Amino acid sequence: MAKKLVAVVDVGSLTARIKIFEIGANGVPKTIETIRKFTSIGAKSVDGIIPPEQVDELCSCLQGFTLKCKEYRIHKVIAVATSAFRDAVNRDIVIEQIRARTGFKIEILDTSMECFYQNLAVRESYPDFEKMISEGTMLLDIGSRSMQATVYDKSEFIFSQNMVLGSLRISGMLSTLQNRTTHYSDVLEEFIAQDLNDYHAVEPKGITYKHLIAFSGEMSFIRRLAGYDAFEECTLTKEQFMKVYDYLIKTRPTDLTFNQNIPAHIAPLLLPVTMIIKDMLDYTGVDQVYMPHASLSDGIVYNYCHEHFGMRLVIPPSQDLVSGARNIAKRYRCDKKHIEFVEKRSLEIFDCIQKFAGLENRERLLLQMAAILHEIGKFVKAQNHNEAAYSLIESTDFIGLSADELNTIAYIVRLYPVDKPYANYSFRNLPSKKKVTISKLTAILRIADSLDASHTEKIKNMSVTLYPDRLHISCEARADMSFEEWAFEHRCDLFEEVMGIEARLRVRRQL
Repeated sequence: MAKKLVAVVDVGSLTARIKIFEIGANGVPKTIETIRKFTSIGAKSVDGIIPPEQVDELCSCLQGFTLKCKEYRIHKVIAVATSAFRDAVNRDIVIEQIRARTGFKIEILDTSMECFYQNLAVRESYPDFEKMISEGTMLLDIGSRSMQATVYDKSEFIFSQNMVLGSLRISGMLSTLQNRTTHYSDVLEEFIAQDLNDYHAVEPKGITYKHLIAFSGEMSFIRRLAGYDAFEECTLTKEQFMKVYDYLIKTRPTDLTFNQNIPAHIAPLLLPVTMIIKDMLDYTGVDQVYMPHASLSDGIVYNYCHEHFGMRLVIPPSQDLVSGARNIAKRYRCDKKHIEFVEKRSLEIFDCIQKFAGLENRERLLLQMAAILHEIGKFVKAQNHNEAAYSLIESTDFIGLSADELNTIAYIVRLYPVDKPYANYSFRNLPSKKKVTISKLTAILRIADSLDASHTEKIKNMSVTLYPDRLHISCEARADMSFEEWAFEHRCDLFEEVMGIEARLRVRRQL
């Protein structure tokens, strides 16, 4: 049997990398070869434009990767780009040039998916991750242009927040100050502390931290400065870490390049990275920091193997998303019993009509999250709470959801209480396929919510049956259901429009 070989090409702000994996019989990938080239696209972009000379340099690098793929006879190539392309105004043109010149079709990852793959790489590479998150644990993903802090506690995903606080962005913004002050490190620390204080203001309170995991593209150099192998995971005590921090405070980037053989465009980024970690060590009160050797490429191939080869993940991706939605609903003081009822009934209806309606498993997750979040807008205002919820969802970080998926959830929540959702101007301008999906999921949520219109959970038992001409919902109720029956009659019209069949409700009163 031929070996299954997968290559992941990752184009970042400072490096381009290809990792080649062999997929085992159990679906678990094994690294065969890694090649990394320094490109400094992000450092040399001007006004958000990747210049032609940088495109030439990158294409030359990627052409070498193409030869490597041919050498190995790669089964599958996954090519991605991150913030350097995400922030570039000419990204579409550059992506097309790369395709024409190298054959690589590059997907630009949004911030959420980039963080998802990074976190997935850490979770799968650390053997005791499940045990670790039983206690307060913070993951710091320090990128070149932003930083993501993710919190776990009591074996649950609690919170995640993205900040525009990347190492390259900080260094670039403050570079002009370096020659104007003899206290550059103090200014740098003040700048970082200001943004981190904003994060601390919104982070959930009451968590006792026991573990801090930090990872970034510059981490291999920090491990090396601490006396460890650059390409092996390690755990630094706070004392060990502070020795590296103090050394970076006293050492100019040019000296790091000359004395430590650290690339010139990497050296200025090490101090911002260590300052962020130091601030979080002080804030969490933990006495050590774990620095894994796990890359974006690892997370991408783990996810690919999970979807295509049945690889079992430490934590199913949907578990974190649902847990995150529940914590947000809790933060906005939603009626817990009501949203649990609506979530359960929505999924029962979905499961009954999924095949008939042509819906995918991923869309089941989007409906579930919409059901959990459908009333968060009431925390902001009672009237038009759905519009408030739409804005809240759009501005929330959900690691593992693409921007388009997050927008779909926001639209479902926005439209479910509206009598004529098609009248919404922005909805009418969505792509046709997306409008159909949103309409179907909104129709299901409308019915599920109507079954508990009074927020008193009167229904005890419910069954859903699909007939050729109708969806039949039968339930037992412990109280008068007149209000719910009225709400059902006024909410089932959208279901009939988009599904092409009637929805009927039969109620039996429990004695």
